[in-house]
Amino acid sequence: MGYQHDNCSKQVKKAGVAERLNASACKADAWGFDSLRRRNSRKDVTMQLYSTLSRTVESLETLSPDRVSLFVCGPTVYDFSHIGHARTYVVFDVLAKYLRWTGKEVFYLQNITDVDDKIINRAKEEGVSQSYLARKFETEYLRDMHALGIDAVSYYARATTHMPEIIAQIERLFARGVAYVTETGVYFNLDTFDHNGELSRQDTANRISRVSCSTKHNPEDFALWKLGEFGEYTWDSPWGRGRPGWHIEDTAISEKYFGQQYDMHGGGLDLIFPHHEAEIAQMESLEGKHPMVKYWVHTGFLTVNGEKMSKSLGNFITIRDALKTWNKDVLRYFILLSHYRSPLQATNEGLVNAQRGFEHIRAVAKKDAGVNTVGRKAFIDAMESDLNTPAALAAVQGLAASGDLEALKEFGEILGINFLRKTSAPISILQDIRGELRARKQFELADMIRERMVSAGITITDPPL
Repeated sequence: MGYQHDNCSKQVKKAGVAERLNASACKADAWGFDSLRRRNSRKDVTMQLYSTLSRTVESLETLSPDRVSLFVCGPTVYDFSHIGHARTYVVFDVLAKYLRWTGKEVFYLQNITDVDDKIINRAKEEGVSQSYLARKFETEYLRDMHALGIDAVSYYARATTHMPEIIAQIERLFARGVAYVTETGVYFNLDTFDHNGELSRQDTANRISRVSCSTKHNPEDFALWKLGEFGEYTWDSPWGRGRPGWHIEDTAISEKYFGQQYDMHGGGLDLIFPHHEAEIAQMESLEGKHPMVKYWVHTGFLTVNGEKMSKSLGNFITIRDALKTWNKDVLRYFILLSHYRSPLQATNEGLVNAQRGFEHIRAVAKKDAGVNTVGRKAFIDAMESDLNTPAALAAVQGLAASGDLEALKEFGEILGINFLRKTSAPISILQDIRGELRARKQFELADMIRERMVSAGITITDPPL
């Protein structure tokens, strides 16, 4: 999934779903930054953003004044994406769109982990090739992102198409004396890295690698390259045939496009340790450049009815299932009602309340009454204050009440929410038809109509029969 910019038009024409959604990769590869996406030139605002590294809210000062390099950890494509993924990727979609609106060029890079134990094991269970399984769920992931209105990513980069960069980076770490080889693989020696633990601030006793191996020199050490035969996903290397560890793909990819230091790295809180700690150790050990990233931005956990979402608990909600009931505007509104660093409780009551709030905005935003300067400033101030989307949505409610429809449209584009869409009489007719079909137990046809309505952006909530 990596375009060469001189073949862009040719490749996009014959591309599949994943490649069509990744068409902006051509722009990123050719220009470095997506200058055509710039919306405004605002020199009067300075965004404040919390960094996990410093544990403080800091003024956003990027390496280049008008550019932002943003890397966000993408999915491991072995299953359908869930609403926890939706929370993280909606947040960074909004962040990138807002930064572009302020006039900055944003290169938003996201990796696709398409080689992993989970992929290898599931492909074996289903009797399909590893590449088939990875491409299948990569495509489903990108479809989910498209359905959620997430379109700010400049480039999706697959791990498997960056194997030369991965192997070359491991070779350089080996040459620097920070990696060693055993009969099971190549490992990073964390005793050689002075900044270990700065991001997570965990005690040494708690910084143990998630994978135990008797051949490692230190329990904290982690795999750069795993030796062995892993079927289709096995590559030759200077140390023998095998495949990369989890952490190395991110630094190999980000170094290729950004270099060894860039502005911002994002992901969920659960990635701070060991994943992001390992990335820092790898990248900073190449040439000693510190810090690798100044702004580490992490989204809070999402729980379902107070419990961590998991398949074993039966509360695992995929994005595609959520979109069968709630349209993307309601889901985004619900996600953005909570500050990105706060825990988010996914409950039916919370979603119903979000729908009511969203529909209230649409209901009152009917007649254009001109510019509401105070309301517009309130929205911008909220976004500048550590991406305070709850306060931004409160400002949107005020803008709707005052009739500033131009601002609702413009700010709605930043949030990825259409606040001005109106309902029409045919919709109520379709709802009546569905009600009649459900009463007659013709659920298949009723569900088909519901899915078409939801995909068109209409929220459907069925009363109990």
